[in-house]
Amino acid sequence: MKTVASVFAIILLASCGSNNSVVHPVKQDLTQAVYASGKIFPKNDYKVSARLPGYVEEIFVLIGDSVKTGQPLLRIRSEISNINVEAAKNQYSLASRNASESGPILSGLKQEMLAAESKYILDSTNWKRYDNLLQQKSVSQLQYDQSKVLFESSRAAFHKLQLNYISSRDRLRTESENAKLQLDAQTSNQGDYTIIAAVDGKVYDIVPKIGDLVNSQMVLIEIGSASEFEVELSIDETDISLVKIGQSIIYEIDAYKDIPLTGTVQQIYPRIN
Repeated sequence: MKTVASVFAIILLASCGSNNSVVHPVKQDLTQAVYASGKIFPKNDYKVSARLPGYVEEIFVLIGDSVKTGQPLLRIRSEISNINVEAAKNQYSLASRNASESGPILSGLKQEMLAAESKYILDSTNWKRYDNLLQQKSVSQLQYDQSKVLFESSRAAFHKLQLNYISSRDRLRTESENAKLQLDAQTSNQGDYTIIAAVDGKVYDIVPKIGDLVNSQMVLIEIGSASEFEVELSIDETDISLVKIGQSIIYEIDAYKDIPLTGTVQQIYPRIN
C-alpha cells in the first residue's frame, strides 16, 4: 500500500576535474509504501450453515454460479427430524382425541357428572318432600335431617364433578393446542433441511459433498458479491498513523503481481495482535 507526498530533493552534481559544485533544487513526488498483509473477501460475504445436523442429500448449485435470494442451495436429510415429526403427529392425535367431547376422558367425566346430577335432583326432591311432610307432622325430625344431609352431600358431589369436568376440558384443549404448535414447529424444521440463499451473489465455495454428515458448526457454502471485494489488512503499529479513513490506496496481490489495484479505506479497527 502506498501514499504519495510532494517533497524537495537536493541533487548534487559534480563537475569532472573541478572543485566547484552546483546545487539545483528539484520538486518531485516521493512515494512511501506501507507494508501490510491480509486477505481479500467478496463484499457481503455470507457463510451458509445448517441449523440442524443431517446428511447432504442433494446440492443444487456449482462453484461460480450466480444465485438469488431464496434460491435453494442444498437439501439435507435427517432421520432425527422425521422421527420428531412422527412423534409430534402421534402426540397431537392423542391430545386431540382426549380434548374431544366424545373422547374417553371427557366422556367418562361427563357420565360421572350426569349421574351425580341425577342423584342431586333426586335427593333434592326427597328433601323437599320430607320438608312438606315435617310441616304436616308425618315424619320425624331425624328423617327430615337425614334427607337434608343426603341432599347437601349429593349437591356438593355434583358441583365438584362439574368443576372437574370443566377444568379437565380446558386443560385437555390447551394440551391439544400445544401439541399442534409442536407439530407445526417440527414440520417447519423439515424446511430447514432445504437450505436457501439469504443474499444475492456468487458461489465461491462448496465444502461438503453428497452423503457427507454436516452439523450446525460447519460452513457449507460461501456466497458473496461477484463484482465488489473487501480487503482486510494487518498494518504495523509504526505505520498505522499514515492510514486514514477515506484515503485512496494502491495495493497488489500475489495472484496478480505487477497489477496495481485501488481501493478506499472504509474502517480502521483498533485491534492489536
